[in-house]
Amino acid sequence: MADRNKGNPNLRTSDREESRTGRERTPENIPKQASKTRFREQASNVTSYVQTATYAQGVAKRPSSIKHDNGFLTLGKSAPTSDDYLKLAKWKAMLEGAEAIRPDLTDALAAYRHFLEGNGQARIFLYDRYIMNDNSGKLTLRNAILDIQQGAVDLWHNNKKPTTFELTGSVISCGSSPQFPYPDTENWQKAIGGHLIWLSGKVTVTGGKHTPPNFKMVMTLHAEDRYNFNPFLIVYGQQDIATGIPDSDNGRFEITGLGHQYDHFSTTVRVITWRGAAPGVTSSDNPNTDRKRQPDNNRRLRNRI
Repeated sequence: MADRNKGNPNLRTSDREESRTGRERTPENIPKQASKTRFREQASNVTSYVQTATYAQGVAKRPSSIKHDNGFLTLGKSAPTSDDYLKLAKWKAMLEGAEAIRPDLTDALAAYRHFLEGNGQARIFLYDRYIMNDNSGKLTLRNAILDIQQGAVDLWHNNKKPTTFELTGSVISCGSSPQFPYPDTENWQKAIGGHLIWLSGKVTVTGGKHTPPNFKMVMTLHAEDRYNFNPFLIVYGQQDIATGIPDSDNGRFEITGLGHQYDHFSTTVRVITWRGAAPGVTSSDNPNTDRKRQPDNNRRLRNRI
């Protein structure tokens, strides 16, 4: 799992995330997430941008530097006790209660249910929902577009100005910088926290001989995270941001096999256009107009519509 404090999976384990499970008391006391905004990004005028990733010409390729830790499994495994089963029953009851009264946490609750019931299988989540409902998600997309835009312009200049080409980028840690910040809402702090993205694109260029070139790029943002819990609470005080519940409450489930860490993934596509080499884009469109439904592994039907 990526560092949910700093967003960097290659930091020492002691620097890793605050966890993201539900409240031990009453779920209605958890702060509400920010309200939704209209789903279509408009490009912002910018005067400069400091590039984060590095890009190479070629087809999309997942960066080999991506590595995830094993959370509480680093401490070994053991058989569950009667106390473990009692605690599991308590957490399942809390999950059911939160699903009933906290639709604002639907992505977080679905991710947690998969931790308890998914047997470690990989899971797909919707990054578009993060962009829609979290200010950090919006900022991440904006800067991702600027980042790969600069990469495309540089590759075009450095490779004899091809009319079409593909590019793929290095990993970006979300949660470790103002450009790619930690999630702002409790829902997404619990669902993905600090996570990783990498970018790829297909570029078409027209003009550029006697006039500024016109660029069109189909950009894909690839996101991933490992959902697990931090075993270093005693030394470093890792706990849930909103509730203060220690990671060890759920980390014990990893050790006993009553819960399973898993990797979850997402992609989102934008078609972006701009003219010339200056930072900023003329337009940014989402080619997928399907409704961004809530996770289907939430048992409450009204939370899936």
